[in-house]
Amino acid sequence: MNAIRLLRAKNRMLGAVAPEKVSKDMARLFLSPRRFAPKDWEAEAELAGVRCTFGPGLSALCWGQGSPERILIMHGWESRATQMYGIASVLADSGFEVIAIDAPMHGESCGNKANPAEFAEAIVQADIAFGPFYGAIGHSMGGAALAIARDKGVQLGRYVLISSPAVLYETLCGFAGFMGLSDKCTRRFIHYVETEVGRPSKELDVAAMLQGNEFPPLLIHARDDLEVPYAAATKIHHSLKGSMLWTAEKLGHRKIVRDHGVAGVVLQYLTDGKIL
Repeated sequence: MNAIRLLRAKNRMLGAVAPEKVSKDMARLFLSPRRFAPKDWEAEAELAGVRCTFGPGLSALCWGQGSPERILIMHGWESRATQMYGIASVLADSGFEVIAIDAPMHGESCGNKANPAEFAEAIVQADIAFGPFYGAIGHSMGGAALAIARDKGVQLGRYVLISSPAVLYETLCGFAGFMGLSDKCTRRFIHYVETEVGRPSKELDVAAMLQGNEFPPLLIHARDDLEVPYAAATKIHHSLKGSMLWTAEKLGHRKIVRDHGVAGVVLQYLTDGKIL
């Protein structure tokens, strides 16, 4: 946290005299995923599945092969397919075939750019290679990417969004505030990110992009999520008629995808189209 405090202080001071540099540096930071060494339990996830390639240098991990009902899983920022095994294993054991994508610059996938639009394009490529899908699960940015992919014409059946942001613009504003950017720097930072993504951030509205889907989506979010506030889930829920919201307690932003109870709720929704 000391490093973050120093970075905030630096941004506040430099932002007054060099807003262009500060804004570009923060956009680069926001769009540059870090790669972390796999956890020990991820080795089990890798061995339990079959690794396959698709699209332009993309990789996916498949479990429970052979079922006609395929589920697509898209992980979140700075994550990877193996970290979604807590949910994937429950679905595979229940008879689904699960295909979890590694996003560009994540896991085993190649690429030189990573952002919500690139995540969504990976989903488009997965639909071409492995579709059609019975349902789809997205965590964090992966949830937003599912909505963007649908906006691009991909139909993925039943949607489960876990810890998903509501609108990219709000996510960018939150990041800028956390990093101590001035209003001028924030505007420039958002402009640089939008240029990279290729769309205005206010247009990337999850509820708007999921409107009219045949099946009402399921939203799962923890009240104590410090990375994507719980308010994002309530905003999507109130804006998206028929959507279901399941609230997790004390699971934060990352642990939520490894929780057996959450996996059970996801399974029930995908099986029955509803939750208790």
